Amino acid sequence: MKTKFSIALIPLFFILMGCTNDKEATQNAKGYVFTMSNAISGNELLQYKINADGSLSLAATLPTTGLGTGVNLSSQGSVILSANKEFVFVVNAGDNSLSSFEILPTGAFALVGKYNLQGIRPISIAQRGNLVYVLCSEGAMGVSSFEGFTLSSSGVLAVIPNSKQTFPNDVHPAQISFVYDNVLVVSERATNYLTSYNLDPNTHISISSQSITTSHVFPYGFAVNSIGQIFVTEASGSSSVSSYLVSPAGALSSISTLSNAQAGACWAAINSTSTICYSSNAGANTISSFAISSTGILTTTQTAIDLGVGNSPLDIGLSSNDKYLYVLAGTSDKILPFKVEGTALTPVDCEPIYVPGAAYGLAVY
Repeated sequence: MKTKFSIALIPLFFILMGCTNDKEATQNAKGYVFTMSNAISGNELLQYKINADGSLSLAATLPTTGLGTGVNLSSQGSVILSANKEFVFVVNAGDNSLSSFEILPTGAFALVGKYNLQGIRPISIAQRGNLVYVLCSEGAMGVSSFEGFTLSSSGVLAVIPNSKQTFPNDVHPAQISFVYDNVLVVSERATNYLTSYNLDPNTHISISSQSITTSHVFPYGFAVNSIGQIFVTEASGSSSVSSYLVSPAGALSSISTLSNAQAGACWAAINSTSTICYSSNAGANTISSFAISSTGILTTTQTAIDLGVGNSPLDIGLSSNDKYLYVLAGTSDKILPFKVEGTALTPVDCEPIYVPGAAYGLAVY
């Protein structure tokens, strides 16, 4: 988890020097990496183009028209892409709003709108089909909540009446995500629960919930695959990743757990074949890789890369072809690109990509 921020923003004419050409990197990586400035003076969405060798170059910046907080949000999913890669959603935790952007056919993007929330301090977003839900970490007396919107084909959001769901106490949530069309899952650090919420298919309002105590304490970020398996980082102690199965009715069951002997495992990503899970270990300045069996069992773990002291990795994300992994290094204010080589990671030979000191969240495709 990020423990140090430089509140003053680095000017947005970032140091973006050309990277050396890697002749072996012929995978023709395509796509973009997104983060947000999270600035208290005005939040911005930052878009970087993935070059053929896996390096990044700044493509554009665009105001969200909302405000950031200038500090760590302690969450996963504060910036997300829609499943069809047509929209980007960004929280504005400083003024309790959500911004949506459309990705144009040219690769450029445009603000669709900013939407005020009932909850306080939005930290994580879930999207599936025509539904978008936002998790807020604070409210009256510290109570957390989530609320829903419908999503139009043009990216416009509309509030779902009576969709706000308040947690019974301060569960200190870290992430919300869809697992099925009508099942949401939230990780709760204060209770050590994963809780699923069934949504009525007509009203999209939560009608029931189920919880499971996690294998280890402090569940944080998680990654979801297409068959209901989720892979959750658990940050306490030596840190671990655990896998769980979510049924279409929302029932949760444990599959496996594996320690990575690191510290501060908080963010998770899986490849497109669900054979490798990566955890970002902020306390150890490392990224771990876990092998996954076809039934979701975590079988082996290793330190995929040691970033060195002073990098404090936060959010991570894989390119759509699984050839490159991108890391938001919080303490050093960079996005670090790595080439995926089996279960190991190799730094891409390029100059660093600097981001604003309060930058948070990462979405990659």
